[in-house]
Amino acid sequence: MKTLSSIIMGFVILVGLIFAITPFVADKFFPIPENTVRQAKTEAAAMALKQWFQSPDAPFVAVQAINKKTPTSNTAWFSFSVGRGPIEKYIMSKKLTQKELNKDIMGISFSTNQPPASWWQPEALAQKTYFTGEDQGRVVSLIYSPESKRGVLVTRINESK
Repeated sequence: MKTLSSIIMGFVILVGLIFAITPFVADKFFPIPENTVRQAKTEAAAMALKQWFQSPDAPFVAVQAINKKTPTSNTAWFSFSVGRGPIEKYIMSKKLTQKELNKDIMGISFSTNQPPASWWQPEALAQKTYFTGEDQGRVVSLIYSPESKRGVLVTRINESK
């Protein structure tokens, strides 16, 4: 009986060590790519926007989203269509500031120099201003056209390692 409990204890310790070192071995032989880009499903992106804008009943339609994770940042791009109400509520609640939109800002904040996807066209909204601020530790940049009820949102967080 004493030998059986020693064998079981040794087996449990061995299994625990295997489970403990598996992530490190897997990362060594199968590393995660440095620049991971993921396209979101429309339904999941719409749900994320409803939560982000704190408007669970808002009808976000024509939603497209992509996320890019690099070692230094995590950026998400959203394109959507929704009425003016949730956007105004969000801008007021987060105290976003309205700034002039020029080509430099468009290239830097909205990454139009290297668009993340073919559908990413913030210039098509033809707006002269954008809203920016911070929300949940992320830098937020928002362009919204009340005439077409179309908007684009970029959220970016810089990760420290």
